[in-house]
Amino acid sequence: MGLIRLLIIAALIYLAWRAAKRLLAGPQGKPPATPTQSQNMLKCQQCGVHVPANEAFSHNGKHFCCQDHQRQYLEHHES
Repeated sequence: MGLIRLLIIAALIYLAWRAAKRLLAGPQGKPPATPTQSQNMLKCQQCGVHVPANEAFSHNGKHFCCQDHQRQYLEHHES
């Protein structure tokens, strides 16, 4: 019975500490998250994975997730 009482007291102290910490932080806490700017996603012609446009490798209007997939696709489809 003593162990259960000790666990309950510890839990109550923890919850009180969290509540006090939140109240003391007030509005100076973390600023609200701003929505990230959306990016165009391009589908890799080799594997079908979508990658952000600024990370894609492109060749003749086709897009790839990495240079290796670009090379594999070009070797297979343009020979």
